[in-house]
Amino acid sequence: LLTVLRSEGFTQFAQELEGPAGEGIRGCSNRLIVFAPTNAGLARRATCSPVQRRGDTEPPSDDEAKADASQNVVGETKYDDRRRATITTTPGAVSFLTWLNDPRFVNLGGQNSSIVQVNRPNAALPIVLSGLGDSVKVTGLDIPFDCGVIRPISADLTLPRLITQTLPFLANDKLLAILQRTGLAAELDNRTSITFLAPDDTVLPDRPDAELVQVLREHILLGSPAYTPLLVNGATYATLAGTTVSVEIRGPDFFVGGAKILNGDAIVKNGVVHTVDRLISASTGTSTASATGTRATSPIVTGAAATVGLGSFQVTAVKSLGLVAAVGYVVACLTGGL
Repeated sequence: LLTVLRSEGFTQFAQELEGPAGEGIRGCSNRLIVFAPTNAGLARRATCSPVQRRGDTEPPSDDEAKADASQNVVGETKYDDRRRATITTTPGAVSFLTWLNDPRFVNLGGQNSSIVQVNRPNAALPIVLSGLGDSVKVTGLDIPFDCGVIRPISADLTLPRLITQTLPFLANDKLLAILQRTGLAAELDNRTSITFLAPDDTVLPDRPDAELVQVLREHILLGSPAYTPLLVNGATYATLAGTTVSVEIRGPDFFVGGAKILNGDAIVKNGVVHTVDRLISASTGTSTASATGTRATSPIVTGAAATVGLGSFQVTAVKSLGLVAAVGYVVACLTGGL
């Protein structure tokens, strides 16, 4: 791996893997995808990393660097049947189950964190979605090495954070204020393994807090995170309010409880956040999620930063916390397609 990285120009990335962060990767496993940031992408870490946005002056410790790396390593035994990576670009999107299980960044009931790779309309190569609503571009074709392939990406991926730390990057400041005022913020941050359907700030009503709490509880889906590549038509999910919501797929668009996903797959510590265009309409029924149905043939380009250039994520990040450039890289397992 290190030899191929150096020969292909990923010299800084190779240098990082020579240190403690690369201990788990240098011991080669079969059928890997290594998401390798370019030298230029790694250079941006010095001024744009989450560490500096938080105002910290110390660089990441060895333990933090290992967490960054472990986010990215996937072994076949750690993959479930619904989260299989593929070496080839497939229509729509695919979720990768990474090796990141550090409790500082993961609260998924024993399951590891994920990232999502999404094809873009009229673009030859996909983007990869990670924490804080961030996205990076795949910049070239896969490069083979003895244990799989290296997939070049334009910058670092971002480690998942708490939902309340993520919402400002998704332009959900009003929603965050409501969550904090009503006491739901702590519950969202601490509950294990959820999907949060975050209403866009423009659709939030002026209602008494007691009503808002009940409504927003219906936006919290329980169980394994519902990344958009895993959504199937007709599936139902239990909500924290004790109701259920159904998935509907209309062409390239996803609807949950009648609300359209505008920007999806912002990876968080305890699951995933999708921004939706309205308050959802829940109905009573079964509390288990169906694994049957029809997948979208051409899913929406998800992620708050799915657009090229200064999209909603970049503008929000510049305005509030600075551009996102995470610490780390991703290695994902090649175990077949969704």
